[in-house]
Amino acid sequence: MFQLLLIKNDASKTLDITPLVGSISWDSNLSLMASMEFDINWTDAKLFPVNPCDLGDVVILTKDGQEVHRGVIVTEGQSGREAIKYTVYDYAWYLGKSKSVYQFNRIPASQAITKILNDFGMLIGSVPYMGTVIDEIYLEKSPAEIIEDIYKRHEKASGKRYNVEMRQGKIYFEEMKDLVIKGTFKLADNIAPVDVLANPLGADRTRTIESMRNRVKILLERDDQEKTKPKYEIVANAQHEGLIRKYGLLEEVFKIDAEDAAKAREVARILLSRLARIHETNSLKLVGDVAFKAGRLLDVDEPITGMKQRFMITAVKHEVKNQIHTMQLELALPEDVK
Repeated sequence: MFQLLLIKNDASKTLDITPLVGSISWDSNLSLMASMEFDINWTDAKLFPVNPCDLGDVVILTKDGQEVHRGVIVTEGQSGREAIKYTVYDYAWYLGKSKSVYQFNRIPASQAITKILNDFGMLIGSVPYMGTVIDEIYLEKSPAEIIEDIYKRHEKASGKRYNVEMRQGKIYFEEMKDLVIKGTFKLADNIAPVDVLANPLGADRTRTIESMRNRVKILLERDDQEKTKPKYEIVANAQHEGLIRKYGLLEEVFKIDAEDAAKAREVARILLSRLARIHETNSLKLVGDVAFKAGRLLDVDEPITGMKQRFMITAVKHEVKNQIHTMQLELALPEDVK
């Protein structure tokens, strides 16, 4: 059973507001922040419970005692006597609403990220070691923008990809390859769990070569003060001959810093492996499972559209009405996610 708890922002009391709630929805996507929406049924008739929700209050959604989402009420919307609608953001919302300045002098990416999180009072669940050197000044950027730039730099240099999310008030950075999931639901307590993929409620599939690139060149920018040599030099390239013959030449160029020149061939190989393929974007509507979040990997075998391989969940929208839980998944091939 889903339950919605309200903690007043002065910590004076905790209330179970589930009986007042009409519907609940929450999302997850490949960003630092996640949101939730719910509405409160109310009336100005006598003896009807007073709406206890207010801006700044903390809301915790649970399923069978397991925490699903925690965040702060940031928006209230009311129209006449209709249900009052609330928008809730998790604590990563604060990282996107501030502006700051940071200067990092050749420190590992993970150290830079940890410093920012500590400076803004964020509780850390895990930040794995990221050895990419950060030597950068960030001016008038939000902490969220700075953190994203830092770990994206490491992703590009290392070939690894990370999922970032809040759980139980803490922020976690985790490698996406470690997050393969399977979903189940139960029609009744005395019936065995059923695979959520056994009976999809809807499925859509799109395949395209529009984003395909089958040749990659790596450019190095030279600091030649005498201007006797070209400013840019191609230091590595990689191409997929079979795809070039089949679809024609589709080229992409990337620029790297001088300190990364030794890794140019590896960077070209990694980028080509991500780009040299048919790209897919797909969606599934399924019976809900709270474990489904963005960044998770899912093995799909859907006979109607032909989806049959491992996909990454790039976004998911959960909805609960009258304790009936459904979810809409947006899927992509893992190598297509940048």
